[in-house]
Amino acid sequence: MDIHIRAFVEKDLDAVQFIWNEVIQEGESFHWTEPFDRQKIEDIIRRQDAVYCAVHETGDLTGFYILHKNASGRGSHVANALYAVRSDYRNRGIGKMLGLHSIEISKQFGYRALQFNSVVSSNTGSVRLWESLGFQRAGTLFGAFRTKTDEFVDVYIYMKVLCDWR
Repeated sequence: MDIHIRAFVEKDLDAVQFIWNEVIQEGESFHWTEPFDRQKIEDIIRRQDAVYCAVHETGDLTGFYILHKNASGRGSHVANALYAVRSDYRNRGIGKMLGLHSIEISKQFGYRALQFNSVVSSNTGSVRLWESLGFQRAGTLFGAFRTKTDEFVDVYIYMKVLCDWR
């Protein structure tokens, strides 16, 4: 399977919206419960440091990530990101490709670490992915996520140091 990663362009907006809303509707990863309209997606994308898309050789946009500061001011050296892969392209290594790419882009932006504030514990594929890429679990928020089936599950905080600052 030939997938390449490239910077987001305006024509990607509909596909990004579709994938984002697909993940929201699944109710197993993102906290939002209602789908986003085009304007909401545009507003979010406009505020990012970077947005990159995974594109299949057929031209299908198969996934994306957004990258931004995890906090402002004294915490602005730590990045945060959100990732989504279209359901019919999952389990093909695209998430790993996006993750590896985002680590390198984070370094290029001068971030010293990459932190995920909300990895849902029942999303075992995501947990395995981030741990395989060297992210360390920094904490657990017990019962902090309510699945679509109204089950309360834990949320993990993950962090990966990108450069040694000690």
